[in-house]
Amino acid sequence: MRLTLLALLLGCNSGIDAMLTATGKGDEEADPCDDPQLTEIAYDGLDNDCDPSTPDDDLDGDGRPLITDCDDANDAIGGNEVAYDGLDNDCDPSTPDDDLDGDGILLASDCDDTDANIFPGAEELCDSADNDCDGAVDEEATDAVSVYPDADADGYGDPSAPLVACAPPDGFVADNTDCDDTLDSIHPLAEEQCNALDDDCDSDVDEDGVCPLSHGGHRVDKGGDYYYALYSDPGVGILGSTAWYGSGDAANGPEGVTWNEDQTLLYYNDLMGNVFEQTPPFSTRSRHVGTFSLGQVGGGVIYDGNYYVGDYANGDIYVMNIATGLTSRYADRGSSATKPYFGNSSMAIDVDGKVYAASSGGIVVYSPGSSAVALNTLSGLRSAVAMDATQELFALTNSGAILHIDKTSGAVLDTLYLSSGVGIAWTLAVDGNGDFLVNDWGRQRLFDGSSGAELRAWDSSTFYPGTTGYYWYVTF
Repeated sequence: MRLTLLALLLGCNSGIDAMLTATGKGDEEADPCDDPQLTEIAYDGLDNDCDPSTPDDDLDGDGRPLITDCDDANDAIGGNEVAYDGLDNDCDPSTPDDDLDGDGILLASDCDDTDANIFPGAEELCDSADNDCDGAVDEEATDAVSVYPDADADGYGDPSAPLVACAPPDGFVADNTDCDDTLDSIHPLAEEQCNALDDDCDSDVDEDGVCPLSHGGHRVDKGGDYYYALYSDPGVGILGSTAWYGSGDAANGPEGVTWNEDQTLLYYNDLMGNVFEQTPPFSTRSRHVGTFSLGQVGGGVIYDGNYYVGDYANGDIYVMNIATGLTSRYADRGSSATKPYFGNSSMAIDVDGKVYAASSGGIVVYSPGSSAVALNTLSGLRSAVAMDATQELFALTNSGAILHIDKTSGAVLDTLYLSSGVGIAWTLAVDGNGDFLVNDWGRQRLFDGSSGAELRAWDSSTFYPGTTGYYWYVTF
């Protein structure tokens, strides 16, 4: 009995030893791979099946161990990121699959997934790239600049026609200080010439004494002060006492001189329609207001911020806005009235905007936007009418009489006979005392408004001894 139990115990021990040996936990000298029937146990750190090709912690065989493989059942996950396959191949959520430039816009909507500065809605820049993915390059770029046409190629641009661009195209420059883009001789750094032009773009014409002076002109009364509108070969201007201003109009003398309503500004135009503004005391140059492009004009008169002239060729009235220099036709002559002289002549305007002018067939009246009508059929009139401060209308005859005319009926209310002839008279004006100033060729005379007696006379030798000149005409 004892022998049998001992044998059984010995047999059991032999089985336990064999199991321990097979599992490597028995005899240290035993080979754990002597029993190849064991299966691999994943992630225990052992080659349980004694087969090196069976991975212990890389079941999908992608070469990345479990500790760094976020999906060990898919050999496509756990390696390098593959763009646009819809998988997190490298197990790194910060590595985008379909937004490689990391701008937050997926490949389907991003026109360049390699540049984080390019995506729909990005700010368009001057960089030759389509930053906002709209198919256009550098359009409406936020860093674009204004450039200006330089038609005369003098390097100075015309400020009136800017263009916004990344770089100036041909014919454009960054400068915007040219005052005349048709002449390359006119720009801010040009030298002022005696040519009736603002060569240096400083708003003054022929300043700095570039033009020699000679004298002629006519006088304008303001409260007893008399001023001359001057004509000379190199220029026209205003002279009060001994202070000279020359506008630099080389070809044409003054064709009209008139104060504005409150006598704070003096205006005049030359024969070719250039209009000038002058501020007393005439120590600075006149401002060029604008130009009537009509050929010869005459009869300049101002009212309520507008300057009016007569078109010599057609007999229409044109108006210039003093603030803007813009011109337009004010009223046409029509067919019922005789064309006024509108050469060296004077006109008058009332508070209703009606313009009065003299013709060989009588006084002609122009209303805004209408055709002119004949106020009367007087003959023998000079090319001059005038209106006093009370809006009464006067005309000058060839015989040397001044007619007081009713503005409604055209009838002659009174006749003032002057004490001496007036020769070739160009103009008539009424001063603040109600006296009449008549300008004829080469001289001016002041006549008493009640008696017609000559009060004063002036000619070129009176104020300019040794020089010659011509007096044109004046209005108030």
